[in-house]
Amino acid sequence: MSLIGKALLAVAASTVLGANGAAAHADGGPFVTAQDGEQNLDCGNSQELVTVNVARSVRREQTCSEPESRDADASAVGGVVAGTQFTTAQSGKQNLNCGNSADVVTVNVLSTVEENTTCRVVDSSQDLPGRADGRHARGAHAPGAGGASAVGGTALGPQSTTAQSGKQNLNCGNSADVFTLSALSTVSRSTTCEAVDLSSGRAGPGAHGQGRATAVNGIAAGPQSTTAQNGKQNLHCGSDSDLVVLTVPEPDEPAVAGLGKSADCRAVDRSTTW
Repeated sequence: MSLIGKALLAVAASTVLGANGAAAHADGGPFVTAQDGEQNLDCGNSQELVTVNVARSVRREQTCSEPESRDADASAVGGVVAGTQFTTAQSGKQNLNCGNSADVVTVNVLSTVEENTTCRVVDSSQDLPGRADGRHARGAHAPGAGGASAVGGTALGPQSTTAQSGKQNLNCGNSADVFTLSALSTVSRSTTCEAVDLSSGRAGPGAHGQGRATAVNGIAAGPQSTTAQNGKQNLHCGSDSDLVVLTVPEPDEPAVAGLGKSADCRAVDRSTTW
């Protein structure tokens, strides 16, 4: 399945899981996503087992925008997979987990590859008291115990485990690939995440606050990234934990420059709360 197809499938699955105001929960599989709350995007992520491009041009472009609003909890638990595993739980307001890569084997020879992912959420809503958030009064930090919790499984490859709860948490453009070879090729990856909060609201039992996020490692034969973000405007952006990257530049290149990665994260908060 293509990168875009998998991203759309993940978003669709998360929408079903969070329907009718119920908490979202997802178990098992290589691409596990549970999202609940307001404007949570998990999009454009890549977890290919083997990708080979020889003398070809590849262009992938993914644009995600989320204007809707919902509130509840989210929990995701990884399973056992023969490859890469993404486990993501997002609860709260404007949580972006976007454009991350955890491919196992990528080979580019005499090719041009361009991947662009754009995630953008803008909240201009008016929040009123009485709405749920990620801070339900429960003591346990376990899956399904309130807020966002993600538990990694077992993967024969890279593993990315992310839990985000609260307001404007960005985890964007990170790479945990195992083996990448680019010979006489031009590879460009660009990820842009933007969260803008222009909302106005009243503080009360239902106001969005710090929230709760818990992420637990699994077992992975490859790079592993585990991220938990709580609160407001936390950025974890553009980090690399690649295992092996080999590049052979084109003859007219003065240096190794055939593999380019760009990640841009931006969180803007002009909200008013009273």
